[in-house]
Amino acid sequence: MGCVGSKHDAADKYKVAGDAKDSKPKGQASNAKPTGQINNYAPAQPKPKLDPADFRFVNLKGEVKVKPPGSINGQAFTIDKCEDCDLYILDNCAQVQIDECKNCRIFIGPTDGSIFMRDSSDCKCALIGRQVRLRDVTKTDIALFCRTRPILESSSDIGLTCYTMNYAALSAQLKAAKLDVVHNFWSHVYDFTPKSTNWHYLEPGTTVEALLGGDAGFPEPVKAALGAYGGDGPLITTWGDRNPPAPDYLFVIFPQHKADSAMQFINQSKHEACVLRCNKAEVNPEVAGQMAHFASWARSVERDISAGMCIGVELSGAGVRAKLCHVAHVLGGHDTEQEHAELPSATWASLSNPSAAGEERIMSACMPGGSEAASLDVMPDEWLVPSMWINVGLKSCVAMVDHSTRT
Repeated sequence: MGCVGSKHDAADKYKVAGDAKDSKPKGQASNAKPTGQINNYAPAQPKPKLDPADFRFVNLKGEVKVKPPGSINGQAFTIDKCEDCDLYILDNCAQVQIDECKNCRIFIGPTDGSIFMRDSSDCKCALIGRQVRLRDVTKTDIALFCRTRPILESSSDIGLTCYTMNYAALSAQLKAAKLDVVHNFWSHVYDFTPKSTNWHYLEPGTTVEALLGGDAGFPEPVKAALGAYGGDGPLITTWGDRNPPAPDYLFVIFPQHKADSAMQFINQSKHEACVLRCNKAEVNPEVAGQMAHFASWARSVERDISAGMCIGVELSGAGVRAKLCHVAHVLGGHDTEQEHAELPSATWASLSNPSAAGEERIMSACMPGGSEAASLDVMPDEWLVPSMWINVGLKSCVAMVDHSTRT
């Protein structure tokens, strides 16, 4: 028992799945009874034993280390006590822990669980994960894809921007890590020790290669491992909660049976306008009715969007309605240019605020002295995907609430 992130002994810290011996001791009798039948099937091949050393970068200085696609395959990974290194994990992971690193460039591929960075400074990172947590981290810039709210604790001078870089193996890795491209809440930070100097947005247009590689770009071993990179791909670059780049605004929501059309619309929109936020979530009938009322939609639209998981996208840019409204209608979306609506305070509270019990649970888990690790299992649903990123086109409505922990 201890606070979240307390250090384990070395054996546990660097353990990987499949490291333990699973076979029975020699001489132990089998419980299987002879059947008299001939078994024509080949015996199952034992799983290859994993070497823990292949799943960690430890005590490195001034080195370039690359784990190419296919080398991790969903295992956990550890980075510990590295300085002035270029560290690239270009594969999907179960979880990643980064400790006591200084002046490093770190790339972490799609991660099904948490990416936890502690006691580090002066780093440049590109992180793709379900959950990202920083504790006692300073002067670090991050290009981020995060399925849940990024969490800061006792950290300062953190720069954030949306992760943008596609590469050849990314689609398969996102699928393996069960990450949906419409769920990227990189800009909606939860800071346990809030101060105005704790974090800020990086300049729009900051690329992963410029952040990690500077003017020289990626090191040659990284380029070789990435294969084709940059250009178009599955990811959606979002503006996040920065002030919108233009006053023109458009929100489009697609019902569940138009999910493919929604993705087609988003992929076209990102070349025509600025995508502020997008989300996939369930809209309950009460909120669907309120949305339809304030957006002047027909009752048929209300029924349509309350029947399953919807995909919504907020857009900004000069002339965005003229450019994209017709496209949205052809593809089966419902749109509005309204950004504000007055809704009953009780509705607002029920949709946007975590319960007191949920807040107590996460606070006790994440703060020093907590009795359990802060994981997805102890986070209430309202914290997993807070509704205010999508805003459902009505910025005071805050209606899209996702009750699933995995997609």
